[in-house]
Formats: sequence, structure tokens, C-alpha cells
Amino acid sequence: MAESVTLTRVAKVFPTDRAPLPVLDDIQLHIERGEFVAVLGPSGCGKSTLLRLVAGLERPSAGTVRLGERAVTGIDPRSAVVFQEPRLLPWKTVAANVALGVRHAAARDGRATPEAMLDRVGLTGFERALPHQLSGGMAQRAALARALVGRPGVLLLDEPFASLDALTRLRMQDLLADVCRDLRPTTVMVTHDVDEALFLADRVVVMGPRPATVVATLCVPGGRPRDRGDVALAPLRAEILGHFGLAHTVPAPPTVGEAAAIAISA
Repeated sequence: MAESVTLTRVAKVFPTDRAPLPVLDDIQLHIERGEFVAVLGPSGCGKSTLLRLVAGLERPSAGTVRLGERAVTGIDPRSAVVFQEPRLLPWKTVAANVALGVRHAAARDGRATPEAMLDRVGLTGFERALPHQLSGGMAQRAALARALVGRPGVLLLDEPFASLDALTRLRMQDLLADVCRDLRPTTVMVTHDVDEALFLADRVVVMGPRPATVVATLCVPGGRPRDRGDVALAPLRAEILGHFGLAHTVPAPPTVGEAAAIAISA
């Protein structure tokens, strides 16, 4: 079952040899059950730290993080994380890697078998393959399957498609949209890609420079799935870019067909 996510007055300070390094300051954020939220912000502002706090991989210096009604006090089996790199164990088969998501998930009904989840992400026939035999996109599909196989209440995505080529990235976005529509986890995705955020998310959270606070929370119009070329998204795109001082310097994005043509010709 999907869980809500609530951060209340959350701050994070990392100790260093010279002086404490404040990364997050007074983060106030509530995400409804089943909602898809994308988090945008400048590099190094603390987006990944925010995700790690929700997962229980880091503890806040101040404030509280809750999934549903319960506070996050450590690594939390109610959530699952997909990182920028697939992080598959190289000595285990693809199916065995996905099975790790079942072992580490909270006990709940509705968990899929690794084989069923691999089929869901289009990797049927690769159950016995080793990670080095997969392409980058296939490895990230396996990482997504591992995160989802235990039916987590909260799916956390830390720039999962950043290292993929343009066409594979578009296909992975479509896959993620389909899977989230079917399984309905609460999803929090860190990304640098404004168009990716507008295509996938119900809301976009914009963070400021370090120590980061939430400077804007914007609802994306229309339901999902979305048309990447929908002109109704252009004003919101300009507003988001305006928060980074780029509204008047960045050209309009290419259409999907143009992006594919650019990728093919590169």
C-alpha cells in the first residue's frame, strides 16, 4: 500500500574537518499517497540528501520524516530506492538480483515474483543473465524491477536515467509512467531534466541553492500519461527555468520526433 511522505522542519548538516556544512534547511513537504513528485534544483543543493532522508539512509539533524503516520528512524523497508547506477551484484543473475528486493521488503501482500516483475519491465528471457551481459537500459530496468518487486509504499528515484542515451531515456520514462500507473506507489524522483519532470510528475518541487529550502511547489496540469509535445506545459516549463535564471536563455525543447532524430544522427 502506498504511504504518504511528510517532512516537517527538516534540516541536515554534515560535519567536516573545517566547519559544519549545512545542506538542507527547514524543509516542509507533504506528498500524498500515490502521488508522483519530481524534485528539481541546482547541482549540489541537497536533492539526493533529501531522498536519502526519506529512505532512512541518513538521519535529519533537525525535524522529522514520516512515511504515513510512522517516523523514519533508520533504513525503512516501506521504501525502495533506484540510484543513478543500477548497482546490480555482478556475481548474481538478473533474477537473483531482483529477488533481493523481496528479501529486504516489508512483509506485505501483493509482492510479485522476480520473474513476474522482470516480465513487467520487459526482461523476460534474461532471468539467468549476469549484469555484464545487459545494456545500460536493461540493467536499469532490472534495478527498477528489484525496487518494485516487494511492492514498496514509497519509490525513491535518484536520477535513474541520467546516464542513458536519449532514446533509451525516453523509453525508460514511458516504462516508469506505465509501471507507476499500474502499481501506484508514492514516487519521489530527483532529476535535473525539466521535461522529464513535466512528463512524469503530478507536482514539481523546486529547491534553492545550499542550504536548500523548497522555493516553489508547482502542480503539473493534465492527467497522466502525458503528451511530451503538449503546449500547455510550456508556461510551466518557463516558470521552472525562471527559478534558475534560465527562462529567457533556453530554447523550447525539441519534439519527441526531433529528439529521436538528433539521437540517431549523433
